[in-house]
Amino acid sequence: MKTMITGVRPTGSITLANYIGGIRRFIEQQKEYNSLIFIADIHGLTTYINPNEIRSNILDITALYLACGIDLSHTIIFQQSDVLEHCNLGFLMSFQCGVGELSRMTQYKSKKKELSKNDKDMGLFIYPTLMAADILLYDANVVPVGADQRQHIEKTRDLGERFNKVYGITFELPEYQLPKIGAKIMNLQNPEIKMSKSAPKDDKGTIFILDDIKITKQKIMSAITDSEGKIYFDAEKKPGISNLLSIIAVIDNLSMEEVSFKYKDYTYKDFKTEVADKVANFILDIQNKFYSFRNNEEYLKQVLQDGAQRARKLASKKMEEIRRIVGLKL
Repeated sequence: MKTMITGVRPTGSITLANYIGGIRRFIEQQKEYNSLIFIADIHGLTTYINPNEIRSNILDITALYLACGIDLSHTIIFQQSDVLEHCNLGFLMSFQCGVGELSRMTQYKSKKKELSKNDKDMGLFIYPTLMAADILLYDANVVPVGADQRQHIEKTRDLGERFNKVYGITFELPEYQLPKIGAKIMNLQNPEIKMSKSAPKDDKGTIFILDDIKITKQKIMSAITDSEGKIYFDAEKKPGISNLLSIIAVIDNLSMEEVSFKYKDYTYKDFKTEVADKVANFILDIQNKFYSFRNNEEYLKQVLQDGAQRARKLASKKMEEIRRIVGLKL
């Protein structure tokens, strides 16, 4: 059976875009693969975050994934920092990468602008080598990502391929998997930029999964659209309407053709109202399950401990193989 892996940083709050771009597809496919989810807490330290906040976020993410439908009999969920082989391999991957190519990574250039004057950028700079290790360590075949993460998966393939050429076939080379609809859900107030979980909590263009339902509805009703008055998908000419169509298509589990036909005669107000109601009901169901899990911290900690134990078993075996291949194991 092939392996699927995904990771999420315990910074910010999970958004509807995170669900559509990655979580949903992972849940749907988890029984078809050896499935792993790691909470990328080491990646989360590339910028300063209060230790108490990161601890709370780790538990929030665990509860949220469980609420969304993670099946622990099929999926391993664990903290990245509990499996030190990630860092070991990340350092080895840095030997396969040059300064120039890291400096050209799109996310490095964009995220560097967001750093505070007290943040240092080296962790952000070498982020791709650790991310490559996260994936290659488990010989992952498939990585569900949003469109903005595609470059990182391509870099992972590059590094794995270079290692394989030097030392012989060692790693499976992963493929990224984009959703057919919703690969990049955009900000409701500015449909030219993506909806981001690093946005401030009061951002009117970002739907956080744990938002109050009234706020969620208000955000959708105030979404920026256009003045044409017709509902159809055209990401370039009608980014606002196309964004809402993408959201409701995923919620209703319809193709873009089906959802465009369904709403073609709606007024913008009626369309937004239906999107708001359906998204709110969908999120409310997740929230109810989330709080049920979140109120049992001991269970969540046990889930992560069990997951780390299972992940370490896989990672240590692979790392021993790598140490032997490169000459470190006597």
